[in-house]
Amino acid sequence: MNKIKPGSKQSIFFEIAKTVEKEDLGRVVGKKERKSYQIKNHRIYSPILGKKSEIIYAEMIGVTVISSPEAEAISGAGAFDKDGKFVLPRFHLGIPAQLDMEVAMYQLANSPKMKKLIERSRGDNSGIIYFAREGHLTNWQKAMFLVDEKKNIPTTIVAMSHKPAENKYTRESKLAVKANLEGFNLNNLDILYICDPVASGMQHVKMLEELVKIGCKPKKVVTIAPMATVFGMRVISLACKKMGIGFEGGCCGVLLENTRPLRYYSPYPISNKNQVVDAELYGFIKHFFGDKLEASCIRCNWTGTFLGGPKMPLEASEEELKNVGISNKILYDICQKITVDEAKEEGIYQKLLPYSAKLLGNLLPED
Repeated sequence: MNKIKPGSKQSIFFEIAKTVEKEDLGRVVGKKERKSYQIKNHRIYSPILGKKSEIIYAEMIGVTVISSPEAEAISGAGAFDKDGKFVLPRFHLGIPAQLDMEVAMYQLANSPKMKKLIERSRGDNSGIIYFAREGHLTNWQKAMFLVDEKKNIPTTIVAMSHKPAENKYTRESKLAVKANLEGFNLNNLDILYICDPVASGMQHVKMLEELVKIGCKPKKVVTIAPMATVFGMRVISLACKKMGIGFEGGCCGVLLENTRPLRYYSPYPISNKNQVVDAELYGFIKHFFGDKLEASCIRCNWTGTFLGGPKMPLEASEEELKNVGISNKILYDICQKITVDEAKEEGIYQKLLPYSAKLLGNLLPED
């Protein structure tokens, strides 16, 4: 049984993060071409989504960022729920959010770069690591299988956590328990998929260091992050470069901002349109919310919005917003102004109507 023991050496994250802190990330991202691809929806999803879906995407700093109704519901402009009410991602909770996450990951798996990587992936040369407690929600092993039903990639869950430290981030990442890599071919790990949201990138870098420590250096790391910041993805890509590892990434909706000094609070990038895939949705949301989205984290307690039940994520949201002079009520009141008719008039209603709303609201796909 292959296991990694927790280590104590300081991570290279800190020197790389120091470099990225000095970069103009807006310039690094630049203005990238928006493209699209069509998916023939798997029979699991086609009764709700129709036979085909068109996904908009852009490739930024090695990261495929997709825009679809499901991706925007998870980490983007928001969505209409089954009752026709508009909700921001931070108010899109529980099982409906998990359903949209699964579909968004399936859509990401069908993107041009990811599809090529999946073609190369086999049980004897690839592996998937889910970080606890959210990584498994990507269902990336299943997404790969639905793209190619011959794929059965070894998969594990690794408990990463933080410990207090005297640095500008107030923490260091650590492996909480031994990582069980049973089924992984550590002597020939061609492609390693690491699945979890990305804020600072600290945990991802630490995981790679722990792997290298036991003589396992993947040829390529693919960071599957439903919610991802430009800072964190940049840090991970530079860490991979320093370690001689290839890098690709994938995320939903936008490359988020994140605020100094902790690089943990991650808002919608109102100030940098280049980090957004769909310009129409960007303009629509900016019109209603303005800089309020820049002051509020995309999902507050990210884990809580998926797994925390109905009460905890809203209480956490209220506490967080209070610190920046906003409240749940202020955001709710703006959400109520965004009606189905308003969205239809702007021609973006279908862009904000995700799988969960169609499924639970009994809405038929438009074929």
